[in-house]
Amino acid sequence: MGEHCLYQPTSLPSEPNLVSIGNNVNIAKGAAFVTHDVIHSVLRYQNDPDYPFTDNQYYMGKIVVGNNVMIGQNAIIMYNVNIGNNVIVAAGSVVTKDVPDDAIVGGNPAKVIGSMKELAKKRAAYTGSMPDNHATAEEIKEYFWGSEKE
Repeated sequence: MGEHCLYQPTSLPSEPNLVSIGNNVNIAKGAAFVTHDVIHSVLRYQNDPDYPFTDNQYYMGKIVVGNNVMIGQNAIIMYNVNIGNNVIVAAGSVVTKDVPDDAIVGGNPAKVIGSMKELAKKRAAYTGSMPDNHATAEEIKEYFWGSEKE
């Protein structure tokens, strides 16, 4: 795991040594890293002579997460996946294939749905007039609710 990371696990991967996490990575609660499957136990006990059951062993694969990545809540990252730099994995996504740099991916299976550069531009325009994290509760209330009564 690199520097400046936030990881809020509810469970750890079975083979944590097969997961590499870059710098400035935020991993939300419930995200799962799947480093193996259990298909071998099903394949090994077939009663069909055409199945190469003795050749099917325990299967593992690595996961590589680049720098500047945010993995949303309850996302699932499967084995043999590389997640590039400057990436957002949307909450609830199932990542089964490599993710290119500067991508936002979402869905099941996850697909590219946007660009980090475009998100950064939109976010800067939207948040430019927002109160900052030092604003008072009253300033925040006024910004979001205006003169509305509770």
